[in-house]
Amino acid sequence: MIRNLDLDLIRSFAAVVDLGSISAAARKVGRSQSAVSLQMDRLAESVGFALLERRGRAVSPTPRGAAFLEDARRLLDLNDRVLTQHVHGAFAQPLRLGFLQDVGEQVLQRILSRLSASFPQAPITVRICTTSTMLDMLRAEELDVAVGFRSESELPASLLLREPMVWIAARQLRLDREAPVPLVLFEHPCSCRTAAIAALNAAGRPFRIAFTSPSLPGLMAAVGAGMGVTVRSPRALRPDLAIVADLDRAALPDMEFLLYTRPGTRPPALQKVEEVLQEELRREHPLYAVA
Repeated sequence: MIRNLDLDLIRSFAAVVDLGSISAAARKVGRSQSAVSLQMDRLAESVGFALLERRGRAVSPTPRGAAFLEDARRLLDLNDRVLTQHVHGAFAQPLRLGFLQDVGEQVLQRILSRLSASFPQAPITVRICTTSTMLDMLRAEELDVAVGFRSESELPASLLLREPMVWIAARQLRLDREAPVPLVLFEHPCSCRTAAIAALNAAGRPFRIAFTSPSLPGLMAAVGAGMGVTVRSPRALRPDLAIVADLDRAALPDMEFLLYTRPGTRPPALQKVEEVLQEELRREHPLYAVA
């Protein structure tokens, strides 16, 4: 019976050996430490012998593991050479991606780490902007792929994940029920801004716009300073922030992240890019991921 080795497992194994640590390897391959540990168990089970052993705090290959790695590296080199010749060569033009600020720095870092490894010859350009701006750029063929909120559009799109909107404020902020709710919001247009105002109007709760900003760091700085309440997904929470229970009657909808693409036929390399975006976005919050 023919068995196939999983190159993702082998690549993680090579990183563990090179760095002498599962945690360091996890950072390199863009996975959690527990995920890489599980990969090492799966690889050992697949080949039928122990690959790694601990020596103090360090991790090193067993004698059989070291011998296996020499041939395994040849598989990785061949895989990368084939991709470079047959995939990257067909997509040598700049790879142009668009993201919302809400995607988050850690997720974006994982995405770029994987894309730079898979497409070493392709220049990558990233635009961080609003959904409406990204849609305009896709129509003008200035972007190839974009991750944005749900919006009415004729462009090809698929649902990535759904997350709840929540009211967020500084832990020390106390709302006066008799006073208008101070809101910290993005400039118009913004789906969270629209949802916040609609929810408060439906609950009969007065409000005032206390702060506006076109950038997420500026918005969250104002929230942390106690200037008011904002609406984001739970991923925006920090140790100094909390979900506001006083506004639980002002119900908010879920926010939906969609993958938008430009019209026309997508080359195989661009399809691979879309797969990476889907995997990393859905991996961030599996409880809300769309099957």
